Amino acid sequence: MGYVSDVALCLSGTAATRLNEALVAARQTMPTTTCEDIERFLKSALQGTDTDSGGVLYFWETIKWYDEFTEVGFLNRFVTSLDGEEYLFLRIGEDHDDNVSTGWMYDNPFDVRIVREIQFA
Repeated sequence: MGYVSDVALCLSGTAATRLNEALVAARQTMPTTTCEDIERFLKSALQGTDTDSGGVLYFWETIKWYDEFTEVGFLNRFVTSLDGEEYLFLRIGEDHDDNVSTGWMYDNPFDVRIVREIQFA
């Protein structure tokens, strides 16, 4: 099956608009089927929209997040083009110590975050 992760991408309203603009621009340089794959990939995520800020949340569970996949590569390149305060990207891999957090949008309307805790009964 391969290595899978849980991934959350939280975008500010400005960044969400920029993502839509990036998708429109991609239609000028990428094959139509590739753009459709990217759009389908975004639609496959659990999504939330904050009506006040225009912020958007995408969440994929148990996904192969490999940069060589066109859709993932597109999103990774897009995220690196943003200012840190415009987004929060979180990835939790299968391995206990495989966590990635980029961006500084910690005060996001979805309260997205990684939580570690010790539990016992």
